[in-house]
Amino acid sequence: MPTSVPPAPRASRHRAAISGAVVIGAVGAAVLLAGVVMLLVLAAQHGYFGPSARVLACGGLAVALVIAGLLVRRRQHDNVGAVVLAGAGLAAGYLDITAMTWLMDVPVRAAVVAAGLLALAGLALSWWWGAELLGVIAPLGALILVPAVSAGDPLTSATFLLLLTAVTMPASWRDGWHLLLACRVLPTAIYLSGLMGAMDTGDPRSDLLRTGAVVCAAIPFVDWWLLPPMARRLSRLGGSGPTARTVQAHGLTVVPLVLPLWVAAATSQGWWAVVLAVPLAVVAAVHWYVVEEPAMVAGCTVATAMAALAVPIAALNGDSMWICLAVLCLAFLGIHRLTGQLAAMVVGCAIAALLLVDALPRVLGHYRSESVSAAGLAAATGLVETAAIVAALLAIGAVVPGRVGDPAAAGAMPSGGAVYSGGAVHSAGGAQVRAGWIVAAVASACLLLRAPVADTTDALAILAGHPDGAPTVGRGLSTLCAAVIITVLLMRSRGAGRDAATRRVSGYVLMGLVVTKLFLHDLVNLDGVVRVIAFIGVGLLMLLLATAYSRSIDPPAS
Repeated sequence: MPTSVPPAPRASRHRAAISGAVVIGAVGAAVLLAGVVMLLVLAAQHGYFGPSARVLACGGLAVALVIAGLLVRRRQHDNVGAVVLAGAGLAAGYLDITAMTWLMDVPVRAAVVAAGLLALAGLALSWWWGAELLGVIAPLGALILVPAVSAGDPLTSATFLLLLTAVTMPASWRDGWHLLLACRVLPTAIYLSGLMGAMDTGDPRSDLLRTGAVVCAAIPFVDWWLLPPMARRLSRLGGSGPTARTVQAHGLTVVPLVLPLWVAAATSQGWWAVVLAVPLAVVAAVHWYVVEEPAMVAGCTVATAMAALAVPIAALNGDSMWICLAVLCLAFLGIHRLTGQLAAMVVGCAIAALLLVDALPRVLGHYRSESVSAAGLAAATGLVETAAIVAALLAIGAVVPGRVGDPAAAGAMPSGGAVYSGGAVHSAGGAQVRAGWIVAAVASACLLLRAPVADTTDALAILAGHPDGAPTVGRGLSTLCAAVIITVLLMRSRGAGRDAATRRVSGYVLMGLVVTKLFLHDLVNLDGVVRVIAFIGVGLLMLLLATAYSRSIDPPAS
């Protein structure tokens, strides 16, 4: 299994240091190439050379720079100038391919093949020399060049990017070559995601692009299983085998490489969303269950969430979509509660932030439903959204104190950072932070419950045949619900600890706001029995609190 890769000692990692010589050489190469471009432009303006001569001159410069790098490397094995010269030669080669396409009308596909061969040659040279910087230049130049020269042929660009990302997979297996891994993955993921988002669903090329998105999503999982056995064999050619940190870096590539498939599923219509999203969710969930490496588990968690989000976004709208997202949020927060996985909590909180965008307008401007079914669906959506947002705040409050207020708990975090081993918060600062998040959850519940309570009263009033009285009843019930929630907070805040004091003082403030609303707003806008019930209910709750606090806080008589 990929998780069985043993961690290597720190001394065995090979990291390319960014020294002054490398910076000076890179800047010099950039200045040289800028001068070459200006020379070619000047020659074109004055007609000194024809297009063929300019292309040949640029190609000759590229070959000369690479040969110079080889000679320097042969004489001085550790001279970074060799890497800089060879990298400048590769950049000049990409510039020459661009010139051939624009000046000599070379077919785009021929230019793409030439760029791919140049990238593979550069990667082979970087592996031979053990120079990650050269390996970064080789694929990155091709990944940037090809979309630029083939803007009118997105299928060719997408095919090339996918092939280059897959073929160059072994180059990033070398231990510590994380920058090369990022340069392999990110351009392809960004380009394909943008292509899928801009593609019209009726375009005849959309099916082929969806297939490309599926291939892109499969690359990280294939890479994950091939990495340990193949990298050990390739290490015999030079370099060290993969360490645990290298395996973690490859596990993190799951999220960007499945992004094009998520965009394809979310922007599709009908059954295409299900066909694209469900297999991704199944594969990611299976890997989440099978593997044990924290980074891969986190990546699979996010991938599963993305696949699950794609279906309601593509197939549903209105309250149906939001209630599905809220249930999904609660599911991931439940996974965090059961397994302690931090990635599940992050996904749940991200979805909760989206839910808050929908819930706040419901509170600020309530829209009355015309039918029982619409009012019932709106009420259910509001209740589940409120539950998801409150659960997210409580989950944050359970995790953040262990990282901020309790150094011991923070030190118990695994090195991968993807799994949180929970425990009691022992420091006073951490307990106060947790109490603050609990108060935020209570305040959010008091605020957000206004909309679902109003929708519930609308549904009941329509059923009873008196829809005109629903707004008044809804306002009164929302005040009572807020008072009940704050009462529960204060009842559970009896004690002498600083966290209890934080919750208690905050509860007093919230109850004061409820009383202020009762006298300034409800006294004017409520009428009849509803106003009487609201005042009596809040008064009884406060008397209950006074009695309970008198028994639990007052010191015993001496």
